[in-house]
Amino acid sequence: MMLLQLVTAALCLGVSVSVYAHGPEKAFEIPPWNFTMFCTLQKQGATEKHRNWQPQPHRNSSSLHSSLSEHMRNANTSRSKDQDGFSCCLWKEAGVHCPAQFINREKSIRMDIKCWATEDLTLFICTLNPEDWKMNEFAKYRIKHQDQLLLDQKESNISTYVSNCVEQHVIKCTIPSPDLNRKYFIWIELITNSGTLQSPLMFVTPINVVKVNPPLNLQTEMTVEGIFNLSWSSPNPEPYLLQFEVKYSTGNPERVWKVKDIWQNSLILHNLESGLSYLIVIRCKRRDGPGFWSDWSDPLHVNVQEITYYPSQVLTTVGSDVTVRCIFYNQTLTNYNVAWWLNMNEKIPEDNYALISDHETSVTLLNVTSNGRSGFNILQCCLQDEERSICNFRYAEIIIIDTKINISCETDGALETMICRWHSNLWKPEAVSNYKLKYYMKESWCDSLEVENNSTDVEECQMQKNEFGQCHIKPINLIFGHVMWVEFSLQETAFKSAPTCVIPMDVVKPWAPSNVVAEITSDGGDLNISWEKPLLPPYTLLFEIQYSEDGIESNWKTLFAVNETFVITEVADPCAMYVARVRCMRFEGPGYQSEWSSLVNTNLADIQAPTTGPDFWRFIDSDPLTKQSNITLIWKPLTKGEALCSVKGFTLKYQSKENITWLEHVGDVTSYSFPLTNEIKSVSVIAFNSIGSSRRNFKLILSKDSSKAEPVLHSLQASVINSSCVVVSWRVLPLNCQPTSFVIEWKSLTNSDAENLKWMRASENITCVYIHDHFYPSVQYQLTVYPIFSAKEGQPISLCMKIKSEGEVTRANNDGMQNIILPLVFLSSVLLIGIFLISKQRDNGASSRNSRKSLQA
Repeated sequence: MMLLQLVTAALCLGVSVSVYAHGPEKAFEIPPWNFTMFCTLQKQGATEKHRNWQPQPHRNSSSLHSSLSEHMRNANTSRSKDQDGFSCCLWKEAGVHCPAQFINREKSIRMDIKCWATEDLTLFICTLNPEDWKMNEFAKYRIKHQDQLLLDQKESNISTYVSNCVEQHVIKCTIPSPDLNRKYFIWIELITNSGTLQSPLMFVTPINVVKVNPPLNLQTEMTVEGIFNLSWSSPNPEPYLLQFEVKYSTGNPERVWKVKDIWQNSLILHNLESGLSYLIVIRCKRRDGPGFWSDWSDPLHVNVQEITYYPSQVLTTVGSDVTVRCIFYNQTLTNYNVAWWLNMNEKIPEDNYALISDHETSVTLLNVTSNGRSGFNILQCCLQDEERSICNFRYAEIIIIDTKINISCETDGALETMICRWHSNLWKPEAVSNYKLKYYMKESWCDSLEVENNSTDVEECQMQKNEFGQCHIKPINLIFGHVMWVEFSLQETAFKSAPTCVIPMDVVKPWAPSNVVAEITSDGGDLNISWEKPLLPPYTLLFEIQYSEDGIESNWKTLFAVNETFVITEVADPCAMYVARVRCMRFEGPGYQSEWSSLVNTNLADIQAPTTGPDFWRFIDSDPLTKQSNITLIWKPLTKGEALCSVKGFTLKYQSKENITWLEHVGDVTSYSFPLTNEIKSVSVIAFNSIGSSRRNFKLILSKDSSKAEPVLHSLQASVINSSCVVVSWRVLPLNCQPTSFVIEWKSLTNSDAENLKWMRASENITCVYIHDHFYPSVQYQLTVYPIFSAKEGQPISLCMKIKSEGEVTRANNDGMQNIILPLVFLSSVLLIGIFLISKQRDNGASSRNSRKSLQA
C-alpha cells in the first residue's frame, strides 16, 4: 500500500522519479539473475542526474517514436533544486549496494524483478514482486518495448508493442515471440485512477537471459576399471553451447560434492563408497556469455553395490544368445575365482565365461529355451573359493519370450467376417502392451509364409479386449490365403510372432440348424427329430443329432445324418419326454462345428389307445343275514407300455346271463364295489385315454360260491423263508381242461376287509410262486389259490399259517405241513356236511311248493 500511496502522491504533486545507476546517460541493462529496484521521494533542493518514473497523461500514443525519444531525454536531464521527485536505484550486482538514502528512508519502496527468455525460446517474461502486496488490488501494469535496430535506422514509424501484465502469485509481464539476438528497449507502466507512471528505461538482448531446460536422461554405468561413469542428455532446444554443474550427495552421513565447469555430457564419479546410496542432480547454463542457470534436473538415485550387472535385465526370444557382464566394484577377478549360476541351481560351464578386465567378467548363454512357456530366470555371478561359490544377493534378470503364438481363426456363417483369436503364454501378460494383429492377403494358397513389413497391402486388425486376444477381419476373400502375425511390446521392446496362413473357406463355422422339432410318431412310437439347414456355406453338411431321455444330459445318444433335415430312431420308452439338439459341420473337409441348436423336447401325449385293460381280482363280502353280497374289484395300474402313454380312467363292462352288456364309468381309480346279483355273469375292466379304449381286456366270471365247483387242486403247501417272503406251491389234478391261470390270494385273518386283501396272478404252467410282503409275527394269515378257466372259476384251495417270530427263518417239512393240512381236512368235512344239509333242505322246500301249487290247481 505504501508504494501506491507514494506513486499517487507523486502524480498529484507533479513530481518526477529519478534513478541512481552506473552512468545516468545509459538505459539499465537487464541482467540474467534477479535484481531489485529501490525508490524514495527526494526533498526539494536536491540536484542530481537521474532517470525518472515519469508521470504521463492519458493520451493517444500516436507518436510512439517521439514518446521513446522523450523518455530518453527525460532520463538524461538534471532537475533543479526546487523540484521534488522519485529517485530510484536499480541494484543488480551482488557486491554493489544502493546508498543508504534509498534503503533507510521510511518512505522508500522495494520491488524484486526477474526477466528471462523461456526454455522453448518463444516468450520473454518479467515478474514483478512489490514489497507491499496489497497495492495489486488498486493498480495495473503493462509492459512496452521497441526494437533498437529500427530506432538506430531512424525509421519514421516505429511500433511500440504493448502487453498487459497479469496478477498471479507475482505480477507477470510477457512479450511473445522475441528475436533472441536483437536488442529491445523496455519499460513498464503502472496505471492507477490518478494516471500512468513509466518506469526507468531498460534494455535487454533475449539471448543473454535464456533460462534453458535442465539436462535429461541421467544414467550411470560401471566402466571396465570399476568406476562409475555418469552421463546425460542436453536439453531440447539447445540455443547455444552449454556448461554443466553436477551435484551429488549421500544422506547418512550427509555429504555434498559439486563439480563445476563441465563441458561434456559425462563425468567420472571417483571415490564412491560401496553400500551407500547417492543422489545426483545436474543443471546447465550458457557456456560463453551471460545466461540463467537452469533448474536442477530430476534426481538420479545410485546405489553403489559390490557387484553390478550390465544389463541388469534382458528380454530375449527363444533360440537367441544372451551375454551378461558383471563388474565387481572392489574385487580383483581371475579366470579361476568366478562362477556363474542360473536360477541358483544350475552352474554354467566355464567355456561360456570371458574375463574382460580385473574387475569385469561376462557369460554367454547359447540358444536359450523357454521349456514351453515364456519365463523369468535369474543369473548370478559369484566368487569361487575352491569348491564353494560365494554369491551376492543381487542378480540379473533374463526374461525369455516365446513368440510362438497360436492364432486360430473362424469364418462366420454369413461368410463375411473372419474372427481371429490368440492366447498369450508370455511372462507377466499384464505387462504386455500394444497388441496388434497384422495381415495381408495372398492371391494364392498358403504355399509360403513371409512377414511383409514393407508391403503396402499389410493391414492392421484392431484388437478387442477379452480373455483372449481377438480381432475381426473384414472384408475377406474366401479362397485366398491370409498371412498374419501378432506384434506386441514388452518393457518398450517390440516383438513379433511367427507368421501363419489361413484360408477363410477352410475355417467356416456354420450357423446352428434352426427350427428344430422333436416328436414321438403316432404310428410306431419312434422319435422323429427335424430341423432346417443353414443357407450358407453352400457345401454338403454333416449333422450331429443328440437326444436324451427325461432331459438327463449325461445320457446323450448320438446320431448322424448327411445333408438331411430329419432323422427317425426307435426309443425304449415312447411315453418318456426326450430333449434333443442338432449341430452341423462341413462333410469331408476342414471346418468347425456350429454351435448346438437350442434344446427342444417332446410333448407328453398319448400315442395309441391302451393295449390292454388292467389285470384285476375281486373280493366278495357276503352278509348271511340279508343274504346279499357285495363285490369289490381290485386292479393294478397299467405300465406306460400298456397305456401308450397315459390312462384317463376306467370303464366296467358287465355281461348278463342273457349276454346283455352295459358299461359303467368309474373314473381313474384302482378299486370299485357294486352289489353282486344273479343277473351279472361276468365283468371286465376297460382302460381308456385320449386316443381310445383298450380292446384286449381281462374277463372275470362272477360266482357267489365257487366251493361247489369241480375240485382242481390238491396238496397246497407254504414254506416261510422269512418275515417278508413265503413260498407257495400246489398240485393240479389231472383234468381234461386245464386252468388258464391261477390267482394266489393272501390276507390277515384279523382284518378281513378288501383293503387287506392282496393277490397275484400266475400263468397256467406255474405251480410254485414267491410271495413278497411284510408278514407280522404271531399274526395268522390265510392263503388261497384259485384256478381260473376261460369260462368259469374252479374250486379254490386254502390254508392258514402263522410266523412264530419276526425274522425267523422257517422251512416247512412234511411233519410241519400236517399241522396245517389236518385242520383244513376237518374244516372241509364240516363244510361239506353243512352244504349237504342245506341242499337237502332246499330240495324239501321245493317239493312242498310244488305240492301246494298242485292243490291250488
